[in-house]
Amino acid sequence: MIYPLLGFSLLLLFFAVLIWLRKVQYDGIHRNFLNLVDHYGGRIVRPGFASRPKYSGQFKDFPITVSFSTEKKNEGKSRQFYVSVFLQSPGKLNYTIMSKNWLSEPQLQALSGRFIHWLRDREYVVEVTDKKLLRKLDVRLIEEILSRLHPFAYVLVSKRGLILEKLSHNLLQDTEEEYLLPLFEGMYTLSNLTARRRISS
Repeated sequence: MIYPLLGFSLLLLFFAVLIWLRKVQYDGIHRNFLNLVDHYGGRIVRPGFASRPKYSGQFKDFPITVSFSTEKKNEGKSRQFYVSVFLQSPGKLNYTIMSKNWLSEPQLQALSGRFIHWLRDREYVVEVTDKKLLRKLDVRLIEEILSRLHPFAYVLVSKRGLILEKLSHNLLQDTEEEYLLPLFEGMYTLSNLTARRRISS
């Protein structure tokens, strides 16, 4: 009888430690978001002590939200962490930039026949729905902006705003202001990107 009780107690202790470690991590991210509140205003949304904090504020007079998420990889054997940024700065153009490493093999194969252009030595790919727009994109400027955002999974630019999912191996570091500010600036620049009027032959 004592062995089942001991096993159950150890299991409870294991889950308690996991919850505590998660809370410690979330508390650190919460403190990082407090720095954003100090510099950009806004507020932090956190329903419970073990819940994920989310920052909502303003950047360049546009609403911005910062949160984070996880995704199971390799058939559930590992987890990938992402820092998510939503900037409600209306994009002048509609396009999506995706990381080749983030896309699965079927997704890469599905790109065939679509309106795409590879960036940074095929490290990223930009996709549009209009072939004419693809020829008018300022690829050189986009690649310059990507250097501020790298590494990321994808960034979606639309008239409703921008959504970016950044790959993270250290959430505590990647949610600090000095690491988030280049993302904010890069996304804002992408939102103001316009089509080139002249196309070189």
